[in-house]
Amino acid sequence: MNKLFLTIIPLLLLTGCLSINEQVGETFFTDIWARKADDAYVYVGYDEKTDSDIFKVRDGRETMINHKALLVTPSEGTYKDRRLIKQILNEESFNLLMKQRRELAQARILQEQKLEEQRKQQQIQQKKKKAAEQERQRQIRLAEQERQRQIRLANQKRAEEERREKILKMQPVICDEMVTALNENEVRAIRLYPLNKEYRVAGIATDINVTFGDAVVHLKSDVDFFNGCFADITSFDEAETINKGDSIDLFCSSWRETAGSVGFKKCRLFSQMFKN
Repeated sequence: MNKLFLTIIPLLLLTGCLSINEQVGETFFTDIWARKADDAYVYVGYDEKTDSDIFKVRDGRETMINHKALLVTPSEGTYKDRRLIKQILNEESFNLLMKQRRELAQARILQEQKLEEQRKQQQIQQKKKKAAEQERQRQIRLAEQERQRQIRLANQKRAEEERREKILKMQPVICDEMVTALNENEVRAIRLYPLNKEYRVAGIATDINVTFGDAVVHLKSDVDFFNGCFADITSFDEAETINKGDSIDLFCSSWRETAGSVGFKKCRLFSQMFKN
């Protein structure tokens, strides 16, 4: 009877240990099972850096040794783990520990959410700053482009005014003078009247015709019966207004020598030069 009683009691105690429902966790200790049964384990606290609980174990030589372990859910723990936790902490202390762990975990989650939100806000602010800076740089470029355009327009206008003044001040060349110079010495004539220079030409129209599709006006010359001057007119409309015997005033881009005659190129009526 006594032997039966002694056998049933440990079984009941073992069954009670196995039916523990409180929140417990699995603890991993270095060489924990090799220690003596009378070793005392003391909970020290939670280490945020390693995300683990720290325990101290006192061995037979009265030496305190640190061990770190992670607490997990009861379903992941073993019977020996639960029994070991019960040896370290009572139920109230352990429940308080798990509550603290949950609060710390929740606090970490909230902190991470807060940091994530801060990062998102910083990213949004950085994007806004970047967009604002890009817009500012774009406005600067547009302003510079407009400034350069105004400078070009001003330079163009100034150049046009200078050209206008230059053309208006040009003195007309006389056909007979150029023909005489050409007959005397063609080399000297070209130096006196450079081929790449613009000319204002005055004379009397003796003929208006079309040669190779171009309107051509011939000018009177009294110094050479066979040679004279002629002008290529760029505008048929302008050439149409010229009559034989008219005194004409032309603006030409250059001249050439053709069979002893002076041919003025790309000519317009001087009076039409600045009409828009």
